[in-house]
Amino acid sequence: MKTALALTLLLALALPSFAELTRQDVEQIIQQALEPIKQGITAIKLDIAEMKGKIEALEGKMVTKDDIITLQRELTKKMEESNARVNSRIDSMYYQMWAIWTVIFVTILAAIFGGPIFAQWWQKRQEQRETIRQIREKAQDLMKDHPELAEVFRNIGLI
Repeated sequence: MKTALALTLLLALALPSFAELTRQDVEQIIQQALEPIKQGITAIKLDIAEMKGKIEALEGKMVTKDDIITLQRELTKKMEESNARVNSRIDSMYYQMWAIWTVIFVTILAAIFGGPIFAQWWQKRQEQRETIRQIREKAQDLMKDHPELAEVFRNIGLI
């Protein structure tokens, strides 16, 4: 029973992976995945164009060692910022992956251990219902012999 429940849960989780994707679906997924990369590349292109503009401005005059060092530091700073953004996204995806695996693990544990707990609760609930039914039957039998008890039974909710 536990094994069947666990397998059913795993198949239910895997069911979307059996669906076939159309070419448009795949293209759309790829476009959505590449969009942040395109934005990053656009930012880098703008930075490069800015650097080219500074270099062209310097071409008309004599370039000094300090100008080259300043340009190199600016370029290094922009590359470090870009790397930091990429690393931040990677870390975010890493933590999301761990969250997903945690949810899957907890779901499997709930399926394995939750079944017997639920079955026990359901059995107790059915026993309680049966006991209440028997008490109500006895109260109705008593009311036939003693009609004055009807008001008392009504007040306590037996009828």
